[in-house]
Amino acid sequence: MAIAEDDGGELIVGDVTRTGGRALAVGLSHTEDAQDRPMIRIGWVEQDQHLEITVDEARVLRDELSRIIDDAGA
Repeated sequence: MAIAEDDGGELIVGDVTRTGGRALAVGLSHTEDAQDRPMIRIGWVEQDQHLEITVDEARVLRDELSRIIDDAGA
């Protein structure tokens, strides 16, 4: 697994070494939430599957991932 950044500023995590490798992209969406903040887009690279979440939801996700990582390292 590798982590990279594409030309559009998305964070790419996964098999970035070959075309068709399974990788996840995370970046800002062109869609805005009710407070006119950009949504966060999470999706599979080279596929039309994605999820858009608000900044607040992204914070909750970040905190939960941090908790899981902390638990795994304990």
